[in-house]
Amino acid sequence: MNQRTGILSARMWLLTLLDAAERIGIAPLSAQRLHRLVYLGNAMAPVYDLLTPDGYLLKYKRGPFFPEVQWDIDRVCAQGLAAISNLKTFNDDLGWWFEADYSLTEGGMAAVDKAIRLAEMSRRATFIREVVRAFASVLRDEEPPEAPDDVVLMDVTYKNADADGPIDFETASRNLTSLAADAIARRVSSNETAGRRETVHLYFRYLDRVWDLQQGRASA
Repeated sequence: MNQRTGILSARMWLLTLLDAAERIGIAPLSAQRLHRLVYLGNAMAPVYDLLTPDGYLLKYKRGPFFPEVQWDIDRVCAQGLAAISNLKTFNDDLGWWFEADYSLTEGGMAAVDKAIRLAEMSRRATFIREVVRAFASVLRDEEPPEAPDDVVLMDVTYKNADADGPIDFETASRNLTSLAADAIARRVSSNETAGRRETVHLYFRYLDRVWDLQQGRASA
């Protein structure tokens, strides 16, 4: 894959994620939610036998953040394929940061519809929609806005990484997330071998359970 093809593939991955959010009813995506969904999508890609688009990042204090993904989402907004709203900067105890909401435009929808006619893009879209659907299934209306997103911080790869240290799940042997998802599915599934879709959903339920235990909302 040459550099240009890789860039286009990464941006289409983002557009497909925004498309999934629209279809499943959690659009627009905040910048925080976008990066956290990108993180889990990247980490769980091996469950669907897909290559990880970006398997390396640093563990930020605010949660998963990919500088290259931010560059790409800003570029697709500039191209009119996505829209940005509610942009603002702020300064808190973690320093300067920003907030923004992202949604897909009609042009972006048309681009996704055209792309998923290709078999490989169709496979990616199926996977990304399942990740977004699984994430949406653990949202709770009564919680503060940041709480559902913090479920992502329970991910085994992210939790075990050192503060400000590197996270590398580009190779299967280093991807604790996909390994954990497979292990949970084998243990919980009533079938001898859990399907891909079931594996994704079981892992999100596991994250939700761990989050509840940490918040003291469920008994061990």
